[in-house]
Amino acid sequence: MQHLLFRLGSEIFAIPADDIDAVLPVPGLEHLAQAPPHFVGLLRYHGQLVPVLDANVLQGQAPCRRVISSRIILVRSAEDSALGLLVEQALEMMDLRGPQSLPAELLAKEQDWLTPEIFDTRLGLVQSIRWQALLTPELQALVGQGD
Repeated sequence: MQHLLFRLGSEIFAIPADDIDAVLPVPGLEHLAQAPPHFVGLLRYHGQLVPVLDANVLQGQAPCRRVISSRIILVRSAEDSALGLLVEQALEMMDLRGPQSLPAELLAKEQDWLTPEIFDTRLGLVQSIRWQALLTPELQALVGQGD
């Protein structure tokens, strides 16, 4: 299955291509006062407000720098819920097959957006993410996507 690979610090992560609606240069975002540190702002995309999260901050690192390789990966669920992930470096599309599973003891409980699946690639180890875990009911309610 095709995945988009992106770098957070020295680690590489992957999102299934089927979940991706668009990969965008970083536009101006609507900021909200008193938002949590990982919340970058709201993206106006085709008449919809989409929450954008800083993937570096979610991983416990310094905020993403706005450099030429920075991108917002816009993902969308079958229920039409959307989320933007700000990454410093989107790398490439790659066919990933035959994942290996990490033991549960190695996964941080507060990072439930990281899956136990890792892939051994020519770029090194790649971990798959579960972006849907980041789309909390609070974020959905913020942009009117909740029930």
